[in-house]
Parts: sequence; structure tokens; C-alpha cells
Amino acid sequence: MTSSDTTISRHDQLDQSNYTTNETFSIPLESLYIYCGMTYLPSPRNELAIIYTHNDRNILELRQIETNNFELIRSIELNEISSSIDDFIWCLQRNEFLFMSNGQLITYNHDKDQITNTLLIDKDKNKCRIACNSTLIACVDSRTLKLYELNTLKYLKQKRLDHVCEDIEFDNQYFVSTHTGKLEFLDRTLFSIRRFAIGGTSICRFNKNLWLIADAFDDRLLWQSLDKLLLTICHVHQPRSIVVIPNISRIIIQCNDPNRLLIYDPISTNS
Repeated sequence: MTSSDTTISRHDQLDQSNYTTNETFSIPLESLYIYCGMTYLPSPRNELAIIYTHNDRNILELRQIETNNFELIRSIELNEISSSIDDFIWCLQRNEFLFMSNGQLITYNHDKDQITNTLLIDKDKNKCRIACNSTLIACVDSRTLKLYELNTLKYLKQKRLDHVCEDIEFDNQYFVSTHTGKLEFLDRTLFSIRRFAIGGTSICRFNKNLWLIADAFDDRLLWQSLDKLLLTICHVHQPRSIVVIPNISRIIIQCNDPNRLLIYDPISTNS
């Protein structure tokens, strides 16, 4: 087993019992900015990307995460994107950011500081959510989940949802959509297989067994498996976005009012 395999296996064994209900530490963010969310750029970049809006400008920040001060590496003004960014992720296979703005999917190469593709997802310009895996891009425009081929951006199929989606995440087995009062699991054919009567604003895969759901309406963080809710951490005020850093099992939550990052680290991990 390689060292990388060891790290992955150890992370898959972690659950909520390895974390306290209080954050390890927090990082204050600028109080006047409107933060749009964040995403993780895995190795070899190993960076945290945060987007905020200030004076009608979209700013992309890249921060290092290996130390506890989250030092700013680079700040990029996204001049070609004039509308607010509703959601974004990093796509490792394309080596690009995927932005959702004004009903459009925008692919962006930040090494060259340029947009590479623009695709209309919703002509009504609703706020859209986005996720991807190694082969597919999933976009949700209010109530419709649409799938696109990762490399060509070719439209594949869609599924009408019976609720207004707050966020979407998926892996090679399941699609998970969140709503203010519902969490829904879909299989690879987009057939609904499980629903939970819990809300969520943002969702993130923790490991192969668990999902994390940030709920801004009830100020909490939820640990969820396909079978049951495992733990609720309350008093997480206004969580907006959540990411997991697998190699160190670090959970980062971007919160509003006040703007800050909450960091949860495991109490201990087995060597």
C-alpha cells in the first residue's frame, strides 16, 4: 500500500466521533465583502479558492491551507464576468474553474486568466448550482438537474426535481440534492432512492461513507450517511459553503454575519 493509499484509507475511517462540536480555530474575513463560496484545489496545487463580490466586481482569492493562517497566494479580478457568481467548483480533470453566473456555465483557466467556454444552462437566468465528478458535470437550474459530458460540455439528459434545490453534489454512485426541508439521494440513473426531512444550504462529500450538510436556515452542520443522520452540530451561524481537505481531514466552513472561516480538525488520527 502506498503512502497515498494509507492517507485515503485513514480518512475513510474517520467520522463525527473524531471531531469536537467546537471549531479548532477560525479565520476572520473582510466584513464588507459578499462571499459567494469556496472550493478546494487538490494536490499538487493544494489551495483554497474563495470568491467574493465588492463594488460590483468578482474577486477570486487563492489561499494556502497547510498552515493555520491561510495566507493569501493570489487575488484575481474576474473582469470578464460582470454578473454575480452563484456557485463555482474546481474541476481537476479540466484543470479549470467551473462558474455558474446569470444562468450560464463558464469554464475558466486561471493560469491564463481567461474564459475558455460559455454554455447557457437556464434562459430564465435563475441561480444555478454546479457539481462534477471525473466524467460528468451536473447543473441544477431551480428544479431541473441537467447532466453534461465533462470534456465536451455536450448535453446528456435531465431530471425534474420536485423541490427547489439549494445545492447538488455527486460521486460515481449517488447524486445528493438539498432543499430547505429535504435531502434527496438519487442513483446514477437519476432515480430517487432515499429522502430525509432535513434542510441544507450546502453539501460536501466527507469520505466514501459520509456527507456533510451546512444548514444556514437552522445554523447547523449535519453529518449524514445514506442510511441515517449521524450527528448535528448546532450554533454554526450562517454557514454558506463547506469543503473537506482529505489529506489532513480538515473541514472548512465559510460563514456569513460575521464573515469568517471555521476550521474543524480531527482530535487525533491513527498513524
